[in-house]
Amino acid sequence: MLFKVFPDHVLETVVKAEGLNILTKEGNRYLDCTAGGTHYAIIGWSHPLVLEAMREQLSRFTHMDYKIWRDSNTEELASLLLSRNEHNLDMVYFCGNSGGEAAEASMKMSYQVHYDSGRPEKTWFISRTQSYHGSSTDAMAMGERPNLMFYQPLFPNNRAKVTEHNQYTQKREDESLDDYAKRSAKELETKILEIGPHKVAAFMGETIMGGLIGDVPPAPNYWKYIREVCDRYNVHLIMDEVYCGTGTSGKIYCCDWDGVTPDFLLLGKTLAAGYAPVSAVVTSNEIYDVISNGQGRLQHTTTHQAYSLGIAAALAVQRIIHDDQLLDNVIYIGNWMREELAKRLSSSKYWRNIRGRGLRFSLEVQGSERDLFTERVSRRLRDQYKILVSGKWHRFSFTPSLLISKGEAELVVDRFCQCFLEEERH
Repeated sequence: MLFKVFPDHVLETVVKAEGLNILTKEGNRYLDCTAGGTHYAIIGWSHPLVLEAMREQLSRFTHMDYKIWRDSNTEELASLLLSRNEHNLDMVYFCGNSGGEAAEASMKMSYQVHYDSGRPEKTWFISRTQSYHGSSTDAMAMGERPNLMFYQPLFPNNRAKVTEHNQYTQKREDESLDDYAKRSAKELETKILEIGPHKVAAFMGETIMGGLIGDVPPAPNYWKYIREVCDRYNVHLIMDEVYCGTGTSGKIYCCDWDGVTPDFLLLGKTLAAGYAPVSAVVTSNEIYDVISNGQGRLQHTTTHQAYSLGIAAALAVQRIIHDDQLLDNVIYIGNWMREELAKRLSSSKYWRNIRGRGLRFSLEVQGSERDLFTERVSRRLRDQYKILVSGKWHRFSFTPSLLISKGEAELVVDRFCQCFLEEERH
């Protein structure tokens, strides 16, 4: 018998998914603006170019361990991921299946670099409150997802957190955005000094605060100030783009909006867009050289790293996404949707703000009944118009396929505003 994640939920049975649409055995056709619920389906389902690439790969082989064999697809995908040189990174390690695996791989890579450089005492990792980096134990310890906190007794001890970077809840009224960015970086510096710089390996953060908080971009210059602090104390900077990478922000890498180069950049769910589970750590030749000249190899491996069928799928997905016209359209559609939602809803008593980048954005609501309100609106939208938007807690999160058309975007905005205003009146 199947073990259900939510034992009391009655689920519909999916029979087909194509484009942005999900068809069920129960006769429903849903327009999905959640990219599969967990935001992975960034080019929708059943894209013919991806399916063809997977069929061709199936005719060759499904997987060969890339520690032992070369695969031209793996090398081509790495080159493609490095082709937009704003980020100044030049090495890709295909570490496994999930974003959580990428988070843990980057932590082990960071520690090995410190170890091989004669700094084995650098075992501490710092992250932020209200963040999420995966559900394996070490990744959970770096995040702060409330429903997972009962696992805290299992977490390693050498983990620390600074306050979430959220201008909407943490910035003081008497400070500018730049002052707030500097104060956030100063908090990291204070934490490093409290632990001891000789003990801290890396700082990890989502480039934009993700779905847990609701797509909060950093204050201008925040990441530049963070980079300066990390450089000052020989602390690696790990930027998590499992949620906001590979074109979803309108640039291939979300950190390119900030003009900052991390030491490690994490990719996961959007890399192969749900056609296969593949994750990666993007890093630099400098990191590679330390490991190569130290122990001579990376001391981290998984059975399905660079899973061959997944790499073929990811290569096809990224060929679609690495297109200037597509990226420009992501920015255009995202800006249009945010502006239209603000124009129609900003006078509502529930409205607080709308924020994000590209097609990763959230509308935040306020009021004592906000959690109930977001649930009611998303339920009405689903039941009445068969449109899926993630509405929970304090925000509605919009993460549609990057291939969403203007007509589909207009339909989503029209129906969402209708449901929002109808529920406000009740």
